[in-house]
Amino acid sequence: MLPFAAFASALPAILLPSCSAATVLGAEACMHAAVEVPEFPAVWSTADAWELSWVSADGAGAAMMLAPGSVADIRLPRLAEAALLCSARFGSSRSLPYGAIWPLDRLPDGSLAVTAIGGYAAALAAVLYRAGYTCCSLDLRRFVQEAAARLADPWDVDPAALAAVVAERRFSVEYLRPPPMVEVAVDGLDSPMAPDGPWSAAVAPDGSGHALVRVACGGVRRWFGGGYELVVGVSASGVASWTLGPGCSGKLMKKVLPDPSMLVTEASPP
Repeated sequence: MLPFAAFASALPAILLPSCSAATVLGAEACMHAAVEVPEFPAVWSTADAWELSWVSADGAGAAMMLAPGSVADIRLPRLAEAALLCSARFGSSRSLPYGAIWPLDRLPDGSLAVTAIGGYAAALAAVLYRAGYTCCSLDLRRFVQEAAARLADPWDVDPAALAAVVAERRFSVEYLRPPPMVEVAVDGLDSPMAPDGPWSAAVAPDGSGHALVRVACGGVRRWFGGGYELVVGVSASGVASWTLGPGCSGKLMKKVLPDPSMLVTEASPP
């Protein structure tokens, strides 16, 4: 495990005080919290259900399926932060998450509400918690405010990929600058497909099954519809690759340039 100090940001204005040491998660270390999940956004109107889970340095909660607009009663750690991750399910496929940070996003009545921008913070925090840290030293509220202000679609910059630069004390808001975008032509689509993120556009194929999608250089994005999942990746140099297949298999059709190993998402330095 990296030293805790390694998680300090290069920007003092968005640092938080140091946190307590890790604790062992037991019944006495938990408390109940009500978590409200919203209705689906318009772009996910065809989703089947929400899938809610959480992770902290001390443990994780099993995924539960929830109807839109419902409330779940879950147990969360008293002495550690936790990232709540709530994805829309399209069959076996999952969207990028809505989310919340416990206890940072706790409402006055003690409950939590997962949100789109909260999912962006939770995706970053989850990486840090899985590494064994009870809290994130980055001001996550400031982090998501900057992401929302600087990026039309925050998910064009993968928040999980920023965990390493946060750990290495190299993070700055320059990592949240808009990346170059690539327009990719895909075909073989039978019906409209919902995007993986709430800020992205759905894919609407023409009568021949052709469509154009936009993906950030160095990124991978997904679309869901009709029991299929479209996966489009663009290398850091701007070369595209895509697959279309049942569920999340991506094996029905495949067009690759270059080698698929180039689809690993990496954070670009400022």
